[in-house]
Amino acid sequence: MLLQSISRESQPDLALDVVKDKIQEEISGRRFLFVLDDVWEENVESWEALGKYLKVGGSGSRVLVTTRSKEVARSSMMESPYFLEGLSLDESWSLMVEKALHGKVPQNPNVERTGKEILRKCCGVPLAVSTIAGLLRSKDPETEWSLFSENDLTSISEEKNLTMSTLRLSFNHLPSHLKRCFTYCKLFPKGCKLYVQPLVQLWIAQGYIKSGDEGSEEMGLHCFKMLWWRSFFQEVKMDKLGNIETCKIHDLVHDLASSSATSDFCGCW
Repeated sequence: MLLQSISRESQPDLALDVVKDKIQEEISGRRFLFVLDDVWEENVESWEALGKYLKVGGSGSRVLVTTRSKEVARSSMMESPYFLEGLSLDESWSLMVEKALHGKVPQNPNVERTGKEILRKCCGVPLAVSTIAGLLRSKDPETEWSLFSENDLTSISEEKNLTMSTLRLSFNHLPSHLKRCFTYCKLFPKGCKLYVQPLVQLWIAQGYIKSGDEGSEEMGLHCFKMLWWRSFFQEVKMDKLGNIETCKIHDLVHDLASSSATSDFCGCW
């Protein structure tokens, strides 16, 4: 992947030593900035080996690593790790207004009060805030948000993994046909780009989509949007006509799909 990004050419089925040599050829004497996103490699020797191969680059070259693991930050021998802070309560509220209330600030002050009580449980984690906001989108803010806060939100504070428990809570609130559509996505590799129209056609072929008054593809696209609004899909791209074209699944969301899939919700025949 790194070689392909540098050379902008597909380089399939190359031996590791060949890949390393080609990377050195491409960067030798040139200043570069590499961004390694969402890294989980904790082996110090692997980082030392990478550093040796990249030393041929020009003066001022940098490698930016993003990770959710403090051990990775230590192992990669970065000079000064920068620990990102979570969203503030006001920033979280702005995101909730956008996602759950269609961008309309509520006139009832009790709605904002209840919303911020819910958001405090999210601890400023953007994915957790976005997931909860997507779940609340289908609930009446004046009558159902307080019930959600009292009855459902307790499961988040009881679990160690805040983001995963938030995602699971949102999954548990899905109707059965959306659960089937979502868990089907475990069949795709983590991090891959999904083409939405073929995905919808696969859902239809599995019998997950009931057409009703609309056609099957229209209903399938509606199911996709329902999952997208609940943050189960991200990086959604449109074509020039505004049609949904591709998307990706966050790796934690993919883990949820894998752990939630049962014979009742996912199958491949």
